Amino acid sequence: MIARSVFASQILRTVLFCLFLVPLGAASSSSDWKYEDTRSDAHDFVSGGYIHVRLTVGNIHIRRGDSSGIKIQYTIKSRRERNVKEATLSFDVHGNNATIDFHAPSGANTEFDVELEVPQNTNLDVHEKVGDLTVDNIEGDKDLTLGVGDIRIANEQAKYRLINASAGIGDVNGDGYGETSGWLGKTLKYHGDGKYELRAHVGVGDIHLDGK
Repeated sequence: MIARSVFASQILRTVLFCLFLVPLGAASSSSDWKYEDTRSDAHDFVSGGYIHVRLTVGNIHIRRGDSSGIKIQYTIKSRRERNVKEATLSFDVHGNNATIDFHAPSGANTEFDVELEVPQNTNLDVHEKVGDLTVDNIEGDKDLTLGVGDIRIANEQAKYRLINASAGIGDVNGDGYGETSGWLGKTLKYHGDGKYELRAHVGVGDIHLDGK
């Protein structure tokens, strides 16, 4: 009976993943992109500030830079040249708060691939609908929300005092952060001796916590 229940749950999960991800794959296959444009921008910033990022479709890689500023390099991809030309970036800095918002034409099949360099000590607030999100060795509080895709976070385990990570449909893999709970979706809660908080949620996909 238990084996049958596990098998049934695996089938259900696979079907749900397909319902969400197959249309996405059909829409964003790399062979479909006919037009691309790579752009860059940079602003001075402060250590310990908050960076707010908003993206609809694409991939974001956030890593530690070698300065106190914020540097962005992003590639816009689309089937239509007009969509690439009309895509824009809003990048505003006010004191210790920075807002980075990627805009694509309404209803357009357009994707952003983003490389973002930030100071070593930076608080992150990232909300993305579809794509993959990677954060490498950034010290600070993190609030990460993703609709469909995978989240990967690499940071020293000792840095956190609280981790709350959950997947609506998917897995949470914590390297040294304890056991997960849940059935179709997984949840991981961790309490440590560090100073930062990590809150991460993905609707459909996996979360990987790489302790170092």
